[in-house]
Amino acid sequence: MIVAAVLAVAVMAVSFATKGKTEPRTEAASAGNAVVIPDGDLEIPAYNHSRGHSQQIEHKAYTVDYNEEWRLANWVAYSLDSTQTKGPVERYNKFDPDPQVKGATAQWWDYKNTSYDRGHLVPAGDMKWDQTAMRECFYLSNVAPQNHTFNEGDWNYLENRVRGWANFYGKVYVVCGPIVSEHPETIGENCIAVPDSFYKVVLCNMRGEWKAVGFVCANNATHHNLNHYCRTVDYVENLTGIDFFPSLPDDIETRAESEIDWAAWRIRN
Repeated sequence: MIVAAVLAVAVMAVSFATKGKTEPRTEAASAGNAVVIPDGDLEIPAYNHSRGHSQQIEHKAYTVDYNEEWRLANWVAYSLDSTQTKGPVERYNKFDPDPQVKGATAQWWDYKNTSYDRGHLVPAGDMKWDQTAMRECFYLSNVAPQNHTFNEGDWNYLENRVRGWANFYGKVYVVCGPIVSEHPETIGENCIAVPDSFYKVVLCNMRGEWKAVGFVCANNATHHNLNHYCRTVDYVENLTGIDFFPSLPDDIETRAESEIDWAAWRIRN
């Protein structure tokens, strides 16, 4: 959890060189939404109820909550600032099991001869700033079976929009993951669950105002404009049973997660 530091208006632009630890949470004491919260694991969510098959792993640029039953992440969480949206590091393109996963894991050949892509949750395009970060985003704990058209189309477009928000506002906090049915289709020798859909939630301090937006995208070949996928973060929380951004002071969290500021996110409603 994180202690809110009371300031009038400030913009966060802290480099994400290493992941910090959170501290106990307190209420914001400033008027309105204009409050700065010290950087740290602000993006790390919590569960609204106990969750089995949950193993939390920290990598250089992201944290993954791994589900051994699905052989997938429950969620991945990371921050992205404007200095990290570009860089000299080339795409790695080698998928490996996550060495920190304990228990059953996917293997690269589980996807072979299937109709699904190895779809990134934390995008490779967000990791060009560091060689280790790039390599670790190709761990199979950060990958899920995605429809090829969706992976190359609407999901890729959403990833690009997130980078655009990081560039424009300075920094974003992202959590995303799969939505898996009770009896999912599976692929491969290791029975990797195929998600019905994917979610992504984004938090941003927009020049002193904390705002959040969520997206729920079906894992199929259909194409839609971005507003088709938009949801409040509250909606995504109810759908997934995950409490996103719990380190925000309660008053700011309630406001940011219950509404979508279409103009601020530059999404046509």
